Amino acid sequence: MAHDEQLAWEVRAGKPVAGTAFAAAFMAIASGIYLQAAARGADGADEYLHEVDQHPTDFIIGGVLVAVAALLVVPTLAYLYRVTRYRRAELMPAALYLAVLGAVTIAVVSVWRYVELTSVADNFFPFTGTDAKDAAEDEIRDALPSAIQGVGLAGSIALAFGTVMISLNAMRAGLFSRFMGILGIFVGILLVIPLGVQIVQLFWFAALGLLFLDRWPGGRGPAWQTGEAIPWPGAQQQREEIERRRAEREGLLEPEEPQAEAEPESDPQAEPDVQRPSSRKRRKKR
Repeated sequence: MAHDEQLAWEVRAGKPVAGTAFAAAFMAIASGIYLQAAARGADGADEYLHEVDQHPTDFIIGGVLVAVAALLVVPTLAYLYRVTRYRRAELMPAALYLAVLGAVTIAVVSVWRYVELTSVADNFFPFTGTDAKDAAEDEIRDALPSAIQGVGLAGSIALAFGTVMISLNAMRAGLFSRFMGILGIFVGILLVIPLGVQIVQLFWFAALGLLFLDRWPGGRGPAWQTGEAIPWPGAQQQREEIERRRAEREGLLEPEEPQAEAEPESDPQAEPDVQRPSSRKRRKKR
């Protein structure tokens, strides 16, 4: 693909991909809220299983919403991979393959988990043991076979690796500021080590949407316009650029014009190169 065609494609594809980034952030919130509402304030694992047994469809729908949120990550990372690799060929294609495979795996395992959970809840009641709470916790923990749990963990690791590698190379190519690059790496780590700070993932995907739409505060880095790996300007450079543009809009500063090439100065001490007529010998007449 030619250089101009690549840049035109990035502008054209950036708008729908920004929509998927916003949708990924929204679906992550929606799925969490929906599953909390489906639990209906259950206190303890036994009450939670009771709600699953009474309203199994609600929890299956919640699993589907989690799967949709995971799948919406795919076009977002795929677009970011393509614009990054065009500027930085060192980015391995394996980063994209692992990200896609990991997101699809997480989606499948999420639906599978809630389907199995409804089956566990159906078999758990009526409970005839002595400690319903501990027994329910064991049943929920073992709802999926160990092999499927391992597959789900492998999917999370694959998506985390792809997210970290794409974010790191996007930062090195100048498509990300240092803040966005480090935040993307942190988001990848949270996929493997969940720390209960989901707001970080939500902010990062929403910020990606603004970046893809060229609505980033202070403007995007020059790498987006040139198609080349140019470092993202620092905070001081961005402030100076914003002040310069404001001054131009208010008429306090004339727009910069391209400077004409300076003519080489002549050296006064240099001797002029004067061509002397060649002497001709006259033939003597005999």
